Amino acid sequence: MTEARKSAKLTAARQLAREKSAQFREREDKLESLAVDYFTYVEQVEEVNALAEKEIVRIREQAEKNTADRRASAARIIPAMLAAGASRAEVAGRLGIAARDVKRASPAPAAPAKTGTENSGPVEHRTEQESSPVGQ
Repeated sequence: MTEARKSAKLTAARQLAREKSAQFREREDKLESLAVDYFTYVEQVEEVNALAEKEIVRIREQAEKNTADRRASAARIIPAMLAAGASRAEVAGRLGIAARDVKRASPAPAAPAKTGTENSGPVEHRTEQESSPVGQ
């Protein structure tokens, strides 16, 4: 009879061990499945970010092209206003920009060739040393 009891206890213990093992395997399968889902979503996020970066680059290139065209068109307005007789200060005031920006945008006048010395300027602005001949 002790043999039967021992066998019954052993069978019950095996049954309990199988149940616990099944629960453990079920839990491990669920954790593995969740980990697979996690890595799948992370990979999808990386793909979405890569596509977004490509789109951002494309949009920036298009915006740069569009703004370059418009900047060039706007830059042609300042010389046209100056040619119409407006002063630099007036152009700056009308456009709401600094006078130095108007000066930068205006075409540089052709500089006449210098024929004299470096100090050749109006006589009234020369000092006595500059206007006296050398050796005196």
